Amino acid sequence: MIALVLFVVLIALIMLGVPVGFALGGATIIIMQFFTKLDLSMVASYSVTGVDSLTMMAIPFFILSGVVMSVGGLARRLVDVAASLVGWMMGGLGAVVSLASMFFGAISGSSLATVSCIGGIMVPEMQKKGYDLGYSAVFTACAGTIGAVIPPSIPLVVYGVCTSTSIGDLFLGGIFPGVMIGIALIISNYIVCKKKGYVGAERKSGREILKAVWEAKWALFAPVIILGDIYSGIFTPTEASVVSVVYSTIVALFIYKEITWKDLYNAIVGAAVTNGTTTFLLGLSTAFAALLSFEQIPSMLTNAIINFTDNKFLFLMLVNVILLVIGCFIDNIPATTILAPMLLPAMNAFGVDPVTFGVFMTMNLLIGLVTPPYGCSLFVASAVCKVKMEDMLKNIAIPLATLIICLLLTTYIPWFTTWFL
Repeated sequence: MIALVLFVVLIALIMLGVPVGFALGGATIIIMQFFTKLDLSMVASYSVTGVDSLTMMAIPFFILSGVVMSVGGLARRLVDVAASLVGWMMGGLGAVVSLASMFFGAISGSSLATVSCIGGIMVPEMQKKGYDLGYSAVFTACAGTIGAVIPPSIPLVVYGVCTSTSIGDLFLGGIFPGVMIGIALIISNYIVCKKKGYVGAERKSGREILKAVWEAKWALFAPVIILGDIYSGIFTPTEASVVSVVYSTIVALFIYKEITWKDLYNAIVGAAVTNGTTTFLLGLSTAFAALLSFEQIPSMLTNAIINFTDNKFLFLMLVNVILLVIGCFIDNIPATTILAPMLLPAMNAFGVDPVTFGVFMTMNLLIGLVTPPYGCSLFVASAVCKVKMEDMLKNIAIPLATLIICLLLTTYIPWFTTWFL
């Protein structure tokens, strides 16, 4: 009964337009006050302890690092490297978008940052070469999902905090799925472009490729520092995020010299505002999760699912469908904070590794970023590329199907996410 009332109140608040963070807090307070004997001070207590985490500090630093890299010339040089490597292929500019998203994702950890940055650079070039603007924008939005799967991934950090799963293991688990999405999008783009006659650019010589790589060496070295130091045990993910900010700032300010101190200040302010929203949400989601735990709602959900089916294949398909639908209406971070603690016990009961669950849950919810009505990446791409939403949706079928195929492969082939165990 309490579980039903809790989710009815939460959904009602969200449908009324209440921000998700306030809706979580409001639903928790209402249920605690009128349906339980729990002390309301628990909301404040758990909200504070939920964000009083060293791991949580990685989020604002990765956000800031991604902003500095996008405006400081690092992203443009990564695009140049991608263009020199795959720009000659049929539909080469689309392949460049996918490969550049992989490069940029490895230093930003954000889907929206990847879409905004890579889209702003590549879509005008694609339009000059005769690419359909709607296809260019929607393909860039889909490629942007790589940014939040391939490490370092901000959604995976959030999942790790909510479920006490190793951030390092989650980062390792995201490598193959992220690369798989990038390669799969290159293949699907080739098929579309061959049908539409979008040819590639002139093939670069070995000397030109080496020149592009040399000019981008400082940008290419960034993921080596971030990920290499995490996996070698030199830094924790939080320490690596700080090193990433320092490194990107030094490169952008003193080596590439493409940003000013004022630009850096604006980047810090923007990252602080974004992180303020995320921190508020995560704090109240911790109190919400505590209420779920006290009322044994995750255990009830696990038992209900097991009673419904004991078939692991069907169970995973059911969870994927639920997550895909929810991702269409709620952003990936609040959805993760609400659903991860609830579904994890059921995953454990079916023998699904927490790392595998974290990665395919993130992929599910990121697909929601390119699916109406929420479709945040679509709106970002629409704004950056100055294209109507309906023109984008006409071209979404093949890129979206590609993402779903990658999702199913990740879900049903655990090796992709647990190869290092």
